[in-house]
Amino acid sequence: MTDNARIRFLVLFSISPEKMAEVGDFVAGQLSRRFGGATVLQSSDQATLTGFWADDGQEFKNAYEGVIHKEPVISLMLSVLPEDEEEAYSQIKATLAEAAKRFALDCRHVHVETLRASARHFDLQAEA
Repeated sequence: MTDNARIRFLVLFSISPEKMAEVGDFVAGQLSRRFGGATVLQSSDQATLTGFWADDGQEFKNAYEGVIHKEPVISLMLSVLPEDEEEAYSQIKATLAEAAKRFALDCRHVHVETLRASARHFDLQAEA
């Protein structure tokens, strides 16, 4: 495959800091088995990302009246070939549902962004 077009998923969900490494390893590992690699952008080894969410944030409004919650979040990135976009989204949902049960996660909503991207790779040893 010479085409470098990709679909990049950015996945954000709330999680307690003490579960970040274990859950991140599980989710990224499961997605990597099918799509060749995934990246955990946050783990307990690093400063925790903080998300702010309105109770009614899933609605489309000009202003939100819901209570604003502040919570630690984990971020995962997955890049796939365009023809794998729907399968990848299904796998993300299934893997996070499994993680929620397996690790007793206390989160309800998952934020998923989908972006068009291009990927390039090179071999550092070949460049030397």
